[in-house]
Amino acid sequence: MNRRRFLGSVARAVAAGGAAALAGCTSPASPSGPLTPPRSPEGTEPGEEGLVVADFADVEGDDGDLLVAVTVENRAGERRSGVVEATVTAGAGDDEREETVANEVAVDGGDRAEVTLETSLPFDEFSARGSIRVDVVEN
Repeated sequence: MNRRRFLGSVARAVAAGGAAALAGCTSPASPSGPLTPPRSPEGTEPGEEGLVVADFADVEGDDGDLLVAVTVENRAGERRSGVVEATVTAGAGDDEREETVANEVAVDGGDRAEVTLETSLPFDEFSARGSIRVDVVEN
């Protein structure tokens, strides 16, 4: 008699465990992806002529400092030159630091050029809590 009671208990436990497992499969998935979304440049007017920031990215340099890789596009028909400037912040509160770096660029009409701006901010500090603003100003 005890054997029947034991087998009945095991069957009920297995059925309850299977129902619990199925219930977990139908629950909505939690969001996934990076904690910090990818950074992107601010939009440039489609009809704007001259030098524009087409793209930029944060890169870790060999020494562990932050580098800002910028792609500048010339939407004009003739060669244009200007200054690419990046304002970078890293950290928070009393530990927040801000740095502005710049470099000159010259781009043929209808072409693109890559510019790398070097900062003295640690990449790890920036990636934990930082922001970048990139502009290009024609000469």
